[in-house]
Amino acid sequence: QRSLSRDPSSEIMTRSFPKVPVKRGQQVTLQIEELTPKGDGLARVDGVEVVVRGTVPGDSVNAVVGRKRKGRVEARVVEVLQVRLPRREPPCSHFGTCGGCRWQNLSYSDQLQLKDEMVRRSLASRDIFPGEFRPALGSPSSLYYRNKMEFSFGRGAEGDLQIGLHVRERYNRVFDLEACYLQSELSNRVVDSVRRHAVASGLPVYDLRTHEGLLRFLVVREAKQGGGGLMVNLVVSQYPHEGIDNLVHAVTGEVPEITTFVVSLHTGKAQVASGEGGEFILTGGGHIVEECGGLQFQISPQSFFQTNTEQAGNLYLLIRELAGDMREMDVLDLYCGTGGIALHLARESRTVTGIEQTVKAVEDARLNAQRNSIENCTFIPGKAEDVLRESGKIEGKRFDLVVVDPPRAGIHKKVLWALGDLAPAQIIYVSCNAESLADDLAELMLAGYRVSVVQPVDLFPQTPHCEVVAALHRTDAPG
Repeated sequence: QRSLSRDPSSEIMTRSFPKVPVKRGQQVTLQIEELTPKGDGLARVDGVEVVVRGTVPGDSVNAVVGRKRKGRVEARVVEVLQVRLPRREPPCSHFGTCGGCRWQNLSYSDQLQLKDEMVRRSLASRDIFPGEFRPALGSPSSLYYRNKMEFSFGRGAEGDLQIGLHVRERYNRVFDLEACYLQSELSNRVVDSVRRHAVASGLPVYDLRTHEGLLRFLVVREAKQGGGGLMVNLVVSQYPHEGIDNLVHAVTGEVPEITTFVVSLHTGKAQVASGEGGEFILTGGGHIVEECGGLQFQISPQSFFQTNTEQAGNLYLLIRELAGDMREMDVLDLYCGTGGIALHLARESRTVTGIEQTVKAVEDARLNAQRNSIENCTFIPGKAEDVLRESGKIEGKRFDLVVVDPPRAGIHKKVLWALGDLAPAQIIYVSCNAESLADDLAELMLAGYRVSVVQPVDLFPQTPHCEVVAALHRTDAPG
Protein backbone atom coordinates (compact mmCIF):
# COMPACT_ATOMS: atom_id res chain seq x y z
CA GLN A 1 0.00 0.00 0.00
CA ARG A 2 1.42 3.32 -1.08
CA SER A 3 1.12 6.57 0.85
CA LEU A 4 -0.25 9.82 -0.46
CA SER A 5 2.37 12.24 -1.72
CA ARG A 6 3.17 14.98 0.76
CA ASP A 7 5.43 16.87 -1.61
CA PRO A 8 3.50 19.97 -2.77
CA SER A 9 5.87 20.44 -5.69
CA SER A 10 4.75 17.10 -7.11
CA GLU A 11 1.23 18.51 -7.56
CA ILE A 12 2.24 21.47 -9.72
CA MET A 13 1.55 20.95 -13.42
CA THR A 14 2.37 23.38 -16.19
CA ARG A 15 0.61 23.58 -19.52
CA SER A 16 1.74 25.34 -22.67
CA PHE A 17 -0.79 26.40 -25.29
CA PRO A 18 -0.14 26.25 -29.04
CA LYS A 19 -0.34 29.34 -31.16
CA VAL A 20 -3.93 29.99 -32.25
CA PRO A 21 -4.23 29.25 -36.02
CA VAL A 22 -7.53 31.15 -36.41
CA LYS A 23 -8.22 34.85 -36.12
CA ARG A 24 -11.01 36.69 -34.38
CA GLY A 25 -13.94 37.18 -36.73
CA GLN A 26 -12.99 34.22 -38.92
CA GLN A 27 -15.72 31.68 -39.74
CA VAL A 28 -14.85 28.02 -39.20
CA THR A 29 -16.63 24.67 -39.44
CA LEU A 30 -16.45 22.76 -36.17
CA GLN A 31 -17.21 19.22 -35.05
CA ILE A 32 -18.05 19.20 -31.33
CA GLU A 33 -16.11 16.46 -29.56
CA GLU A 34 -16.82 16.80 -25.85
CA LEU A 35 -18.16 19.08 -23.13
CA THR A 36 -16.32 21.48 -20.87
CA PRO A 37 -16.97 21.20 -17.11
CA LYS A 38 -19.41 24.11 -17.54
CA GLY A 39 -21.42 22.18 -20.11
CA ASP A 40 -20.30 24.00 -23.28
CA GLY A 41 -19.34 22.18 -26.47
CA LEU A 42 -15.63 21.77 -27.17
CA ALA A 43 -14.05 21.40 -30.61
CA ARG A 44 -10.43 21.45 -31.79
CA VAL A 45 -8.76 23.23 -34.70
CA ASP A 46 -5.13 22.25 -35.32
CA GLY A 47 -4.81 21.25 -31.68
CA VAL A 48 -6.38 24.44 -30.32
CA GLU A 49 -9.48 24.04 -28.14
CA VAL A 50 -12.55 26.00 -29.26
CA VAL A 51 -15.47 26.49 -26.86
CA VAL A 52 -18.91 26.80 -28.48
CA ARG A 53 -21.95 27.65 -26.37
CA GLY A 54 -25.18 25.78 -26.91
CA THR A 55 -23.62 22.73 -28.54
CA VAL A 56 -23.11 19.12 -27.46
CA PRO A 57 -20.79 16.34 -28.66
CA GLY A 58 -21.81 15.15 -32.11
CA ASP A 59 -23.04 18.57 -33.28
CA SER A 60 -21.52 20.14 -36.39
CA VAL A 61 -21.69 23.93 -36.79
CA ASN A 62 -20.33 26.92 -38.62
CA ALA A 63 -19.12 29.41 -36.06
CA VAL A 64 -17.40 32.79 -35.86
CA VAL A 65 -14.22 32.92 -33.79
CA GLY A 66 -14.27 35.31 -30.85
CA ARG A 67 -11.91 36.08 -28.02
CA LYS A 68 -9.21 33.90 -26.54
CA ARG A 69 -9.60 33.04 -22.84
CA LYS A 70 -7.32 30.87 -20.71
CA GLY A 71 -5.69 29.22 -23.69
CA ARG A 72 -8.98 28.46 -25.43
CA VAL A 73 -10.76 30.22 -28.25
CA GLU A 74 -14.46 31.03 -27.96
CA ALA A 75 -16.72 30.84 -30.98
CA ARG A 76 -20.37 31.75 -31.70
CA VAL A 77 -22.66 29.55 -33.77
CA VAL A 78 -23.93 31.13 -37.00
CA GLU A 79 -25.24 28.00 -38.69
CA VAL A 80 -26.13 24.54 -37.41
CA LEU A 81 -25.11 21.86 -39.87
CA GLN A 82 -26.00 18.77 -37.84
CA VAL A 83 -27.31 18.08 -34.35
CA ARG A 84 -26.80 14.95 -32.34
CA LEU A 85 -29.60 15.70 -29.85
CA PRO A 86 -32.85 17.50 -30.74
CA ARG A 87 -33.50 20.91 -29.21
CA ARG A 88 -36.76 22.14 -27.75
CA GLU A 89 -38.24 25.52 -26.86
CA PRO A 90 -37.09 26.39 -23.32
CA PRO A 91 -39.85 27.50 -20.93
CA CYS A 92 -37.84 30.37 -19.42
CA SER A 93 -37.66 33.77 -21.13
CA HIS A 94 -34.19 34.31 -19.63
CA PHE A 95 -32.67 31.27 -21.31
CA GLY A 96 -29.41 32.23 -23.00
CA THR A 97 -28.91 35.27 -20.77
CA CYS A 98 -28.94 33.56 -17.38
CA GLY A 99 -25.81 31.71 -16.34
CA GLY A 100 -27.82 28.92 -14.72
CA CYS A 101 -30.10 26.71 -16.83
CA ARG A 102 -27.91 26.09 -19.86
CA TRP A 103 -29.70 22.90 -20.89
CA GLN A 104 -33.36 23.89 -20.80
CA ASN A 105 -33.53 23.35 -24.56
CA LEU A 106 -32.67 19.64 -24.16
CA SER A 107 -35.00 16.86 -23.06
CA TYR A 108 -34.38 15.69 -19.53
CA SER A 109 -33.38 12.18 -20.66
CA ASP A 110 -30.75 13.72 -22.95
CA GLN A 111 -29.48 15.87 -20.07
CA LEU A 112 -28.93 12.74 -17.99
CA GLN A 113 -27.08 11.06 -20.84
CA LEU A 114 -24.73 14.04 -21.16
CA LYS A 115 -24.04 14.05 -17.43
CA ASP A 116 -23.10 10.39 -17.60
CA GLU A 117 -20.67 11.20 -20.40
CA MET A 118 -19.12 14.15 -18.53
CA VAL A 119 -18.48 12.06 -15.42
CA ARG A 120 -17.06 9.14 -17.39
CA ARG A 121 -14.71 11.46 -19.29
CA SER A 122 -13.51 13.17 -16.10
CA LEU A 123 -12.69 9.82 -14.53
CA ALA A 124 -11.05 8.41 -17.67
CA SER A 125 -8.81 11.48 -17.89
CA ARG A 126 -7.20 10.25 -14.67
CA ASP A 127 -7.24 6.57 -15.76
CA ILE A 128 -10.05 5.78 -13.33
CA PHE A 129 -12.37 2.98 -14.47
CA PRO A 130 -14.69 1.91 -11.64
CA GLY A 131 -15.73 -1.67 -11.19
CA GLU A 132 -19.34 -0.58 -11.80
CA PHE A 133 -20.56 2.64 -13.41
CA ARG A 134 -24.27 3.09 -12.82
CA PRO A 135 -26.38 5.38 -15.05
CA ALA A 136 -27.34 8.80 -13.68
CA LEU A 137 -30.21 8.78 -11.21
CA GLY A 138 -32.74 11.31 -12.46
CA SER A 139 -34.53 13.83 -10.25
CA PRO A 140 -38.24 13.19 -9.55
CA SER A 141 -38.88 16.81 -10.59
CA SER A 142 -36.94 18.59 -13.33
CA LEU A 143 -38.53 22.02 -12.72
CA TYR A 144 -39.54 23.94 -9.56
CA TYR A 145 -37.32 21.66 -7.46
CA ARG A 146 -35.00 24.07 -5.64
CA ASN A 147 -35.53 24.83 -1.96
CA LYS A 148 -33.02 27.68 -2.01
CA MET A 149 -32.23 30.52 -4.43
CA GLU A 150 -29.82 33.42 -4.08
CA PHE A 151 -30.55 36.68 -5.93
CA SER A 152 -28.39 39.76 -6.37
CA PHE A 153 -29.36 43.42 -6.43
CA GLY A 154 -28.06 45.55 -9.28
CA ARG A 155 -28.68 48.63 -11.43
CA GLY A 156 -29.91 48.69 -15.02
CA ALA A 157 -28.56 50.89 -17.80
CA GLU A 158 -30.88 53.70 -16.70
CA GLY A 159 -29.95 53.33 -13.06
CA ASP A 160 -33.14 51.47 -12.17
CA LEU A 161 -33.07 48.92 -9.35
CA GLN A 162 -32.91 45.31 -10.47
CA ILE A 163 -33.05 42.04 -8.59
CA GLY A 164 -32.28 38.77 -10.24
CA LEU A 165 -29.48 36.46 -11.31
CA HIS A 166 -26.15 37.07 -13.00
CA VAL A 167 -25.74 37.41 -16.74
CA ARG A 168 -23.76 34.46 -18.01
CA GLU A 169 -19.98 34.98 -17.55
CA ARG A 170 -20.67 38.53 -16.27
CA TYR A 171 -20.57 38.32 -12.53
CA ASN A 172 -20.74 42.11 -12.23
CA ARG A 173 -24.03 42.28 -14.17
CA VAL A 174 -27.51 41.31 -12.99
CA PHE A 175 -30.62 40.94 -15.13
CA ASP A 176 -34.07 41.74 -13.74
CA LEU A 177 -35.81 38.44 -13.06
CA GLU A 178 -39.35 37.91 -14.33
CA ALA A 179 -39.69 34.34 -13.06
CA CYS A 180 -37.38 31.44 -12.31
CA TYR A 181 -38.53 27.94 -13.26
CA LEU A 182 -36.28 26.27 -10.70
CA GLN A 183 -38.02 27.77 -7.68
CA SER A 184 -41.67 27.72 -6.69
CA GLU A 185 -44.27 30.28 -7.65
CA LEU A 186 -44.33 31.34 -4.00
CA SER A 187 -40.62 32.14 -4.13
CA ASN A 188 -41.16 34.11 -7.34
CA ARG A 189 -43.83 36.12 -5.53
CA VAL A 190 -41.31 36.97 -2.80
CA VAL A 191 -38.79 38.27 -5.35
CA ASP A 192 -41.45 40.36 -7.08
CA SER A 193 -42.66 41.82 -3.78
CA VAL A 194 -39.15 42.71 -2.59
CA ARG A 195 -38.40 44.37 -5.94
CA ARG A 196 -41.52 46.53 -5.99
CA HIS A 197 -41.24 47.69 -2.39
CA ALA A 198 -37.49 48.30 -2.68
CA VAL A 199 -38.09 50.47 -5.74
CA ALA A 200 -40.88 52.35 -3.95
CA SER A 201 -38.69 52.92 -0.90
CA GLY A 202 -35.78 54.33 -2.91
CA LEU A 203 -33.25 52.25 -0.98
CA PRO A 204 -29.83 52.31 -2.71
CA VAL A 205 -28.26 49.22 -4.29
CA TYR A 206 -24.73 48.28 -3.22
CA ASP A 207 -22.20 49.38 -5.85
CA LEU A 208 -19.33 46.96 -6.51
CA ARG A 209 -16.99 49.73 -7.67
CA THR A 210 -17.56 52.37 -5.01
CA HIS A 211 -18.57 49.92 -2.26
CA GLU A 212 -21.41 52.22 -1.33
CA GLY A 213 -25.11 51.47 -1.09
CA LEU A 214 -27.31 49.20 0.98
CA LEU A 215 -29.06 46.28 -0.76
CA ARG A 216 -26.79 43.33 -1.67
CA PHE A 217 -28.53 39.93 -1.82
CA LEU A 218 -31.87 38.24 -1.30
CA VAL A 219 -31.93 34.55 -0.29
CA VAL A 220 -35.19 32.58 -0.30
CA ARG A 221 -35.34 29.16 1.37
CA GLU A 222 -38.52 27.12 1.28
CA ALA A 223 -39.28 23.81 2.97
CA LYS A 224 -40.48 21.54 0.17
CA GLN A 225 -41.82 18.74 2.36
CA GLY A 226 -43.65 18.71 5.66
CA GLY A 227 -44.87 22.33 5.55
CA GLY A 228 -41.85 23.62 7.44
CA GLY A 229 -42.00 27.24 6.34
CA LEU A 230 -40.50 29.92 4.11
CA MET A 231 -37.41 31.89 5.15
CA VAL A 232 -36.31 35.14 3.54
CA ASN A 233 -32.81 36.47 4.22
CA LEU A 234 -32.01 40.02 3.10
CA VAL A 235 -28.26 40.73 3.02
CA VAL A 236 -27.41 44.43 3.46
CA SER A 237 -24.34 46.57 4.10
CA GLN A 238 -25.90 48.53 6.98
CA TYR A 239 -28.25 47.62 9.81
CA PRO A 240 -30.14 48.71 11.91
CA HIS A 241 -31.86 50.81 9.24
CA GLU A 242 -35.41 52.20 9.32
CA GLY A 243 -35.83 51.79 5.56
CA ILE A 244 -35.03 48.08 5.81
CA ASP A 245 -37.54 47.64 8.63
CA ASN A 246 -40.22 49.31 6.51
CA LEU A 247 -39.33 47.10 3.53
CA VAL A 248 -39.58 43.92 5.60
CA HIS A 249 -42.91 45.04 7.05
CA ALA A 250 -44.33 45.69 3.58
CA VAL A 251 -43.13 42.37 2.11
CA THR A 252 -44.30 40.21 5.02
CA GLY A 253 -47.68 41.92 4.89
CA GLU A 254 -48.00 41.13 1.19
CA VAL A 255 -46.65 37.57 1.38
CA PRO A 256 -48.07 36.12 4.61
CA GLU A 257 -46.61 32.67 3.81
CA ILE A 258 -43.21 33.99 4.96
CA THR A 259 -42.64 32.32 8.33
CA THR A 260 -39.35 34.01 9.21
CA PHE A 261 -37.49 37.06 7.86
CA VAL A 262 -33.81 37.54 8.63
CA VAL A 263 -31.56 40.52 7.87
CA SER A 264 -27.86 39.69 7.55
CA LEU A 265 -25.19 42.38 7.82
CA HIS A 266 -22.37 42.10 5.28
CA THR A 267 -19.90 45.01 5.21
CA GLY A 268 -17.04 43.28 3.40
CA LYS A 269 -16.16 43.57 -0.30
CA ALA A 270 -16.54 39.87 -1.12
CA GLN A 271 -19.62 39.14 -3.23
CA VAL A 272 -21.06 36.32 -1.17
CA ALA A 273 -24.67 36.09 0.00
CA SER A 274 -23.85 35.75 3.67
CA GLY A 275 -23.44 38.04 6.62
CA GLU A 276 -20.23 38.47 8.57
CA GLY A 277 -21.60 41.21 10.79
CA GLY A 278 -24.42 39.32 12.43
CA GLU A 279 -27.95 38.15 11.74
CA PHE A 280 -31.08 39.96 12.90
CA ILE A 281 -34.28 37.92 13.13
CA LEU A 282 -37.14 40.32 12.43
CA THR A 283 -39.97 37.81 12.26
CA GLY A 284 -40.31 34.13 13.18
CA GLY A 285 -37.67 31.87 14.64
CA GLY A 286 -34.82 32.44 12.17
CA HIS A 287 -34.99 28.99 10.61
CA ILE A 288 -37.18 26.59 8.65
CA VAL A 289 -37.77 22.87 9.14
CA GLU A 290 -37.38 20.54 6.15
CA GLU A 291 -38.46 16.91 6.00
CA CYS A 292 -36.26 14.51 4.07
CA GLY A 293 -36.08 10.72 4.12
CA GLY A 294 -38.40 10.50 7.09
CA LEU A 295 -36.27 12.88 9.19
CA GLN A 296 -36.75 16.54 10.07
CA PHE A 297 -33.98 19.11 9.64
CA GLN A 298 -33.74 22.59 11.10
CA ILE A 299 -32.08 24.91 8.59
CA SER A 300 -30.66 28.35 9.47
CA PRO A 301 -29.66 31.07 6.96
CA GLN A 302 -26.01 29.95 6.64
CA SER A 303 -26.55 26.20 7.00
CA PHE A 304 -25.81 23.90 4.09
CA PHE A 305 -28.63 21.63 2.94
CA GLN A 306 -29.02 20.00 -0.46
CA THR A 307 -31.10 22.30 -2.66
CA ASN A 308 -33.22 19.50 -4.16
CA THR A 309 -35.01 18.01 -1.15
CA GLU A 310 -36.78 15.13 -2.87
CA GLN A 311 -33.67 13.98 -4.74
CA ALA A 312 -31.55 14.44 -1.60
CA GLY A 313 -33.65 11.72 -0.01
CA ASN A 314 -32.75 9.42 -2.91
CA LEU A 315 -29.09 10.40 -2.52
CA TYR A 316 -29.12 9.37 1.14
CA LEU A 317 -30.78 6.05 0.24
CA LEU A 318 -28.00 5.39 -2.28
CA ILE A 319 -25.29 6.12 0.30
CA ARG A 320 -27.04 3.83 2.75
CA GLU A 321 -27.19 1.05 0.13
CA LEU A 322 -23.52 1.39 -0.81
CA ALA A 323 -22.48 1.27 2.84
CA GLY A 324 -23.86 -2.26 3.24
CA ASP A 325 -24.45 -3.81 6.65
CA MET A 326 -23.68 -1.01 9.12
CA ARG A 327 -24.84 -2.48 12.40
CA GLU A 328 -21.31 -2.81 13.77
CA MET A 329 -19.85 0.24 12.00
CA ASP A 330 -18.41 3.45 13.43
CA VAL A 331 -18.84 6.13 10.78
CA LEU A 332 -17.02 9.42 10.22
CA ASP A 333 -18.91 12.06 8.20
CA LEU A 334 -16.65 14.87 6.94
CA TYR A 335 -18.16 18.20 5.80
CA CYS A 336 -21.41 17.05 7.41
CA GLY A 337 -23.42 20.29 7.18
CA THR A 338 -26.66 20.11 9.16
CA GLY A 339 -26.33 16.34 9.46
CA GLY A 340 -28.24 15.14 6.41
CA ILE A 341 -26.05 12.13 5.69
CA ALA A 342 -24.98 11.52 9.29
CA LEU A 343 -28.48 11.23 10.71
CA HIS A 344 -29.65 8.91 7.94
CA LEU A 345 -26.69 6.60 8.57
CA ALA A 346 -27.01 6.81 12.34
CA ARG A 347 -30.27 4.86 12.24
CA GLU A 348 -28.37 1.85 10.87
CA SER A 349 -24.87 2.16 12.40
CA ARG A 350 -23.26 1.90 15.82
CA THR A 351 -21.99 5.50 15.97
CA VAL A 352 -21.56 8.49 13.64
CA THR A 353 -19.15 11.38 14.16
CA GLY A 354 -19.73 14.47 12.01
CA ILE A 355 -17.24 17.29 11.39
CA GLU A 356 -18.35 20.63 9.99
CA GLN A 357 -16.64 24.02 9.70
CA THR A 358 -19.77 26.21 10.01
CA VAL A 359 -20.59 26.53 13.70
CA LYS A 360 -24.25 27.35 13.10
CA ALA A 361 -24.62 24.25 10.94
CA VAL A 362 -23.19 22.15 13.79
CA GLU A 363 -25.71 23.69 16.16
CA ASP A 364 -28.46 22.80 13.72
CA ALA A 365 -27.09 19.25 13.32
CA ARG A 366 -27.20 18.72 17.08
CA LEU A 367 -30.75 20.09 17.24
CA ASN A 368 -31.69 17.85 14.32
CA ALA A 369 -30.40 14.81 16.19
CA GLN A 370 -32.51 15.76 19.20
CA ARG A 371 -35.53 16.50 17.01
CA ASN A 372 -35.31 13.00 15.53
CA SER A 373 -34.44 11.24 18.82
CA ILE A 374 -31.06 10.09 17.49
CA GLU A 375 -28.53 9.64 20.29
CA ASN A 376 -25.55 7.94 18.61
CA CYS A 377 -24.36 11.02 16.68
CA THR A 378 -21.60 13.41 17.74
CA PHE A 379 -20.99 16.66 15.84
CA ILE A 380 -17.69 18.54 16.10
CA PRO A 381 -17.21 22.12 14.84
CA GLY A 382 -14.04 22.95 12.96
CA LYS A 383 -12.22 22.50 9.68
CA ALA A 384 -11.88 18.83 8.84
CA GLU A 385 -8.12 19.12 8.39
CA ASP A 386 -7.74 20.70 11.83
CA VAL A 387 -10.03 18.31 13.70
CA LEU A 388 -8.39 15.24 12.16
CA ARG A 389 -4.96 16.54 13.10
CA GLU A 390 -6.07 16.96 16.73
CA SER A 391 -6.69 13.27 17.35
CA GLY A 392 -8.12 13.93 20.80
CA LYS A 393 -11.20 15.46 19.27
CA ILE A 394 -12.20 12.16 17.68
CA GLU A 395 -11.10 10.14 20.69
CA GLY A 396 -8.58 8.05 18.76
CA LYS A 397 -11.36 6.07 17.06
CA ARG A 398 -10.82 3.74 14.15
CA PHE A 399 -13.61 4.28 11.67
CA ASP A 400 -15.01 1.51 9.50
CA LEU A 401 -16.58 3.94 7.02
CA VAL A 402 -15.75 7.53 6.15
CA VAL A 403 -18.22 9.63 4.14
CA VAL A 404 -16.96 12.85 2.57
CA ASP A 405 -19.10 15.55 0.92
CA PRO A 406 -16.64 18.41 0.34
CA PRO A 407 -17.05 21.78 -1.42
CA ARG A 408 -16.51 22.03 -5.20
CA ALA A 409 -12.75 22.35 -4.80
CA GLY A 410 -12.63 18.83 -3.37
CA ILE A 411 -10.99 17.34 -0.30
CA HIS A 412 -8.30 19.40 1.39
CA LYS A 413 -4.86 17.80 0.89
CA LYS A 414 -4.36 17.43 4.62
CA VAL A 415 -7.68 15.59 4.84
CA LEU A 416 -6.57 13.24 2.04
CA TRP A 417 -3.39 12.51 3.98
CA ALA A 418 -5.42 11.94 7.17
CA LEU A 419 -7.68 9.48 5.32
CA GLY A 420 -4.60 7.55 4.28
CA ASP A 421 -3.58 7.39 7.93
CA LEU A 422 -7.06 6.45 9.20
CA ALA A 423 -7.25 3.70 6.55
CA PRO A 424 -10.99 2.95 6.85
CA ALA A 425 -12.15 -0.17 5.05
CA GLN A 426 -14.57 1.91 2.99
CA ILE A 427 -14.91 5.50 1.82
CA ILE A 428 -18.03 6.96 0.20
CA TYR A 429 -17.29 10.19 -1.65
CA VAL A 430 -20.14 12.55 -2.55
CA SER A 431 -19.00 15.22 -5.02
CA CYS A 432 -20.58 18.15 -6.83
CA ASN A 433 -17.56 18.49 -9.16
CA ALA A 434 -16.48 15.54 -11.29
CA GLU A 435 -13.11 17.17 -12.05
CA SER A 436 -12.02 17.54 -8.42
CA LEU A 437 -13.54 14.13 -7.68
CA ALA A 438 -11.32 12.50 -10.30
CA ASP A 439 -8.23 14.21 -8.85
CA ASP A 440 -9.05 13.06 -5.31
CA LEU A 441 -9.92 9.51 -6.36
CA ALA A 442 -6.55 9.24 -8.08
CA GLU A 443 -4.86 10.22 -4.81
CA LEU A 444 -6.93 7.77 -2.79
CA MET A 445 -6.07 4.98 -5.22
CA LEU A 446 -2.40 5.70 -4.52
CA ALA A 447 -3.23 5.24 -0.83
CA GLY A 448 -4.47 1.72 -1.49
CA TYR A 449 -8.13 2.09 -2.46
CA ARG A 450 -10.07 0.78 -5.45
CA VAL A 451 -13.09 2.56 -6.91
CA SER A 452 -15.82 -0.06 -6.82
CA VAL A 453 -18.97 1.90 -7.76
CA VAL A 454 -19.67 5.31 -9.29
CA GLN A 455 -23.13 6.77 -9.90
CA PRO A 456 -24.12 10.32 -10.91
CA VAL A 457 -27.14 11.62 -8.99
CA ASP A 458 -28.84 14.57 -10.64
CA LEU A 459 -29.80 17.18 -8.07
CA PHE A 460 -29.58 20.04 -10.59
CA PRO A 461 -31.82 19.45 -13.64
CA GLN A 462 -31.58 21.95 -16.54
CA THR A 463 -27.92 22.60 -15.65
CA PRO A 464 -24.67 20.75 -16.48
CA HIS A 465 -24.08 20.11 -12.77
CA CYS A 466 -24.76 16.91 -10.86
CA GLU A 467 -23.69 15.09 -7.73
CA VAL A 468 -21.52 12.01 -8.11
CA VAL A 469 -21.32 9.23 -5.54
CA ALA A 470 -18.24 7.01 -5.50
CA ALA A 471 -17.72 3.99 -3.27
CA LEU A 472 -14.12 3.01 -2.52
CA HIS A 473 -12.80 -0.05 -0.71
CA ARG A 474 -9.34 -0.59 0.69
CA THR A 475 -7.57 -3.15 -1.46
CA ASP A 476 -6.43 -5.17 1.57
CA ALA A 477 -9.85 -5.10 3.24
CA PRO A 478 -11.86 -8.33 3.49
CA GLY A 479 -14.21 -8.80 0.49
